[in-house]
Amino acid sequence: MFRKYILLLVSSLLLLCACHEEIDTSARYVFRERTVAGYLEDHSQFSEYVRLMKEQPVSDVSETTVYQLMTAYGYYTVFAPTNEAIQKYLDSLVIKGIIPEADWNAFPDQKTLDSIRSVLVLNSILDGTKYEKTYFTAGFPKTNEEFEVSTMADRKISVTYYQSDLDSMSIDGICPISKRNRDIEAINGFIHEVAYVINPSNETLGSTLHKYAFDYNSGLSVMAGLVEACGLIDSLTKVRDERYEKLYKTGAFPSFNWQLRSWPIPAPEHRKYGFTLFAETDEFWEEELGKDRKDITKEDVIAWVEKQGYYPDAVNDDNYTDENNLLNQFVTYHLLPARIPVDKLALHYNEKGFNYKNKNAKPTVPVWAHYVTFGKRRLLRIWESAESMGPYLNRFPKLSNGRRDEYHETECTEANQGVEIRTDEHSGIVKLINAIIYPIHQPIAYSENVRNQLAKTRLRYDAWELQPEAMNNEMRLTSRTDACWYFSSDPDKQYFDNMTVNSKQTRFMLLSGRDQNWPNYQGDEVLSEGVYDITITCPPVPKYGIYEIRMGVSTYSGTRGICQVYWGPRKDQLVAQGIPVNMQLGGNSAGNMLGWEVDTDDDDYNAEVDKKMRNNGFLKGPEYIVANAGGRETNRMNPGATRRIVVREPMSPDVKYYIRFKTVQPDYTTKQLFVDYLEWCPKEVYDNPEHPEDIW
Repeated sequence: MFRKYILLLVSSLLLLCACHEEIDTSARYVFRERTVAGYLEDHSQFSEYVRLMKEQPVSDVSETTVYQLMTAYGYYTVFAPTNEAIQKYLDSLVIKGIIPEADWNAFPDQKTLDSIRSVLVLNSILDGTKYEKTYFTAGFPKTNEEFEVSTMADRKISVTYYQSDLDSMSIDGICPISKRNRDIEAINGFIHEVAYVINPSNETLGSTLHKYAFDYNSGLSVMAGLVEACGLIDSLTKVRDERYEKLYKTGAFPSFNWQLRSWPIPAPEHRKYGFTLFAETDEFWEEELGKDRKDITKEDVIAWVEKQGYYPDAVNDDNYTDENNLLNQFVTYHLLPARIPVDKLALHYNEKGFNYKNKNAKPTVPVWAHYVTFGKRRLLRIWESAESMGPYLNRFPKLSNGRRDEYHETECTEANQGVEIRTDEHSGIVKLINAIIYPIHQPIAYSENVRNQLAKTRLRYDAWELQPEAMNNEMRLTSRTDACWYFSSDPDKQYFDNMTVNSKQTRFMLLSGRDQNWPNYQGDEVLSEGVYDITITCPPVPKYGIYEIRMGVSTYSGTRGICQVYWGPRKDQLVAQGIPVNMQLGGNSAGNMLGWEVDTDDDDYNAEVDKKMRNNGFLKGPEYIVANAGGRETNRMNPGATRRIVVREPMSPDVKYYIRFKTVQPDYTTKQLFVDYLEWCPKEVYDNPEHPEDIW
């Protein structure tokens, strides 16, 4: 144990020294031989904060205090409120009627006092021990982006910068960070003095919208009223799966000792729910309808929606809770079942030309995601490119996508510009415990044009993009290099709503390949071992037509297995699709059965190679993906990263389909199912004689 602490101390000091070299430290205090607790104890302006830390347990099941934790080795970022800041917080509690006077002896009962102290202390510290990560101000996220490390109260906080004074910043927009007493370096972390107590909102999306419906100063009262009219408030109040919490705390999800890892793979600690709402502002509705926001009714909005020609097949009656209702279809298209923070709107990782290791890297080729909305299942696109200069909803530009092109936007018509998602300090983003609201200034709808554009788009999904739980529980694009999670195969303890593990003999994992130089789209992968058998709920297609489903596979591991793919609309009666898929078979396999050849300078010849591979049921990997950060070798150049055509069938937007992967090697329990990404490609794209499918 002593050796472990020495190694941790050495690694901490190395990390801190590395950070020290990257920024100007001339104005900083450095206490490398003191702990966080030692520094705070020696500075009288933090005496009240120190007293509260000494009284606050680390958790409900621990007698260790937060102060004691701050004397130990670790990776802590501490936003330390001064005595004056704490007094201001007590003053605010008087205004709210929680206490009669601004004094710690004025609390009506011990439970309330304990709760307030817990909020104050636990939300002031980011515990980066699991990540081995601390934050100095030069390493803070951008405006409105959340710290990846949560507070000790398991809450997310963000930073706001004020452009009039670039040196001014605050936590969550209301808690100023001292210009002088910041970046104070201790053995076990960094200390930043703050002028107010960090107190993230406990409000849910449901409770907030219920209040906003009658709060005309919120700027979102119209949309809030529409959500309430559709009967969605209760479903938007969920925070986490309490049944899962109880099972986890009672040891129902033991870690998995995987032979390919030297440490146990844990089950997720929580199963949180999350939501994202893109909401037209009251100002937008006032301008469109020519009425004051206080006078706008749902009937006004319904008439406007009908006038725009949106959802012509919907039923225009007063049964607003029905997903076939016109208002319901308009409102639910604004809602996603995942809490998507600012820094995850566009998931930048290993797209061509982008180097995620460079904090100031700018977008290169476009990044996109296609999310399945609430209510009637439809697709909502989030897009960001170098040309868009920020994230957009339902943007469909023309791209330079030739074999020798750079895959950038060349033009975008007004009809396909999309709707900007503003994320600056004036954007009015609302961050809640289970949701984020993004105010928008133009309307979004699943219009005929949006559907037509999607219907001629190759829809590529990271395998975990299809599972909202992965986003809600911070598994998507984590910076932890060792991040992986293990999920129970017990039918009574399933984690995902859109994925079912059908066999108790399945060992099912999510792996992050960050910094591993894997050729995986966005870094992560689905991996199953044993006698595996999983079923995934497919996203909807935008319009009726024939689509191919492709499966992205990397053949780098000798443990890849052979699986049979099934597909169809009846989850219990899926139909086998073709012959079993051998996931060890790549472009570099003996005999070159795929017909893979490295690209030449002759593009006509390269196109013939592509046709030959298609005839064998394969495609080269996309030119879009690279394995190494900022690297040049794309998956198209990589014979071990290919795509398999596993389904080619007519599909309808109104039918829910499923895809199943089942091993055909019951005697080989170490063989793996590997799924990196899935593509839905319409016939108009893959079988277009005038414009053949691009290599991207």
